[in-house]
Amino acid sequence: MRKIFKVLFSTIFILFAVLVVGVFVFIKTFDLNSYKAYAEKIVQEQLGRKLSLNGDAYLGISLVPTIVLEDVELANPSWAKNPQMVKVKKLDLKFAVLPLLSQQIVIDKVILEEPQINLEVAPNGDASWDFPALDTPQPVVKAESGWLISVANATEVVQSAEASAPDAMLTGIVAKMVQIDNGSVVYDDAQSGSKTEVIINHLDLSIPTPDDLITLNADVVYNGEQIVAGGTIGSITEALADKIYPINLQVKAYGMAAKANGNLNKMLSNLTYNLNLQLVSPQGNFGAPEIVFDGLVNGGLDNIKTKISQLSVAGNVMAGEVDADISQKVPYVRANLQSPQIDVQKFMPQQQAFILPSLNLINSAQAANYIPAEPIPYEVLKTVNAVFDLSVGNLIVDSGLSMQDVVVKGSLKNGVLDIKPLNLTFNGGQIMSELKVNAEAKSLSLLANSKNLKLQNLHKEFQIIGSNDFGIKSGGDTTVYINLQSSGSTYRQVFENLKGQTAVILDKSVIQTGNLSFFTGSFLSQVLDALHLKQKTMDMDVRCAVVRTDFANGRATFPNGIALNAAQMTLVSDGYVNLVNDKISFTLQPFSGKVMDTNLAQALSSFLKISGTVENPTIRLDDKEAMRAVIGVVATGGTAYLGEKLIVNPDGAPCYTALQGTPFATMFPKPTGVAATTRDAYQDTKKEINQGIKDLKNTAKDMWNMFKGGM
Repeated sequence: MRKIFKVLFSTIFILFAVLVVGVFVFIKTFDLNSYKAYAEKIVQEQLGRKLSLNGDAYLGISLVPTIVLEDVELANPSWAKNPQMVKVKKLDLKFAVLPLLSQQIVIDKVILEEPQINLEVAPNGDASWDFPALDTPQPVVKAESGWLISVANATEVVQSAEASAPDAMLTGIVAKMVQIDNGSVVYDDAQSGSKTEVIINHLDLSIPTPDDLITLNADVVYNGEQIVAGGTIGSITEALADKIYPINLQVKAYGMAAKANGNLNKMLSNLTYNLNLQLVSPQGNFGAPEIVFDGLVNGGLDNIKTKISQLSVAGNVMAGEVDADISQKVPYVRANLQSPQIDVQKFMPQQQAFILPSLNLINSAQAANYIPAEPIPYEVLKTVNAVFDLSVGNLIVDSGLSMQDVVVKGSLKNGVLDIKPLNLTFNGGQIMSELKVNAEAKSLSLLANSKNLKLQNLHKEFQIIGSNDFGIKSGGDTTVYINLQSSGSTYRQVFENLKGQTAVILDKSVIQTGNLSFFTGSFLSQVLDALHLKQKTMDMDVRCAVVRTDFANGRATFPNGIALNAAQMTLVSDGYVNLVNDKISFTLQPFSGKVMDTNLAQALSSFLKISGTVENPTIRLDDKEAMRAVIGVVATGGTAYLGEKLIVNPDGAPCYTALQGTPFATMFPKPTGVAATTRDAYQDTKKEINQGIKDLKNTAKDMWNMFKGGM
């Protein structure tokens, strides 16, 4: 018995060895090239396109039956620029073994090496992937197996018997697994003039049956940008049936990581989508801070609607809705966004603390040259039309400046940006402004007014925290007015071409003088030294204060526009800043209501002349004004006074004078002759002046003659 089993086993082994050798010999000797013409004929009949099998066709030697085709080409329509729609260097078709025993051919895996796909749209809208209808469609056979090809020219089952033969064939030739290496897809649309190129480094698709989800892993380069994606997408059946198509993908591209989970619908006819998107762009990507997005996006090819659950930019969180109509040549966008708080410092962590422009006018070195001569990108305003509404609960500019209830509403239409209103709230007070930019005219305008505004609420620097700090003790009612227009192709030109007027007006207040860090390290510190105000703490009873600026002809002019009227002193300044070459010219004429002595040098030291440039200012004694003042005293007995501080022809209402020619010309009463402070000072010092007038007159005449001789 043992001998019989041994003989039987040996016989079976020999038969199996003969079978293996026979299969090997068959594979090695079977000539698939003789069937190439037949395969080309089938494709011609099914698709109406020429299939060229230019290279060898053979059976691969492996445990999985494999057909290898080299140098395969499928033609484009005759009108296309590229004669080939598909070109493959090598195509491996691996078949399932068990279905072969039932005379069924099931494709397990397709491997494409260096495929080149050229998709084109003609000027009349014809697409190269639209195949002509067949005169005699091939029969569609029903099969229980998902991937049956019963005979050489048979097609795969589709969901409906009404499906076209090309669609039926497509389901038949798609394998359970598809692998693509070193391929490319070029989409050339002659109708729109656009061209897109996708380089496929590697692509894996797992497709168990036409009804199952497709698992995708891809590493591609889209128009020069690498994209790595993985996840699942809908089935072949859902795609061909134009049904809801699920998507669950993770993508890394453009330095960002994104997740998309949702559905596409009617991909082949009228695409719509409903997707939940999550996106993270790290700090520094595109030169921007970190961006985190989470929202629901839906719409179609012509419109996009986005409901933003969270949009975080550098930790500043916003929410709202953004809709876009992209069906027109110029897209239309509607945005409605809200944020509880935005901290501007987080956008640029290295930025310096904000300094109010009006106080920094001559505090910044070479201020005008800080404005670059770079072109303003007006054309950007023409690329989209929009309506937007933005509200921010708390806007932090720096540690000392914040605003509440910020409201920005506006529109952008045909290159005209119109923001109205742009409202800022400072602890109850408001600045209401409007901004308009015209891209075609390359012009802009800004109008702003204030309401219930207090100076101490504008910035922390106006609040008294330490015992020696500058700040508002009481009052602080402030009016802000801006009415500016300009034009120019560059930022610098816009700065130099400013026209209009600004005014900042402080009403009756009590100010504690002292440290004011706005001016630390600047030449204005020297001015404060000269006025004996720096580092000196005292209460100043301010009747009014004005900073009024007129812009025209490349200059910012202050026509007696800097005025301080207080019980302790009066200060008037007149001058200009040249916006083109940064030259400055200012005079400061202070007057104290109390005369301490009649020393001529002390009197002269009160007149300051500021000249030079913003970068290199020069502070010196204003000899001309000082001499006129002295001669006015000693020769005419006019209303100029010697003492610790001195002013020429003191104006009893300097704020009124400073505001003439502005909308606030009647805000303060007209002067009524010599002001009470000046009159009292005159009475107190009249005897002192009379007693020394003879000696002073002679000295003054000598100095005046010397002064005239040097002119």
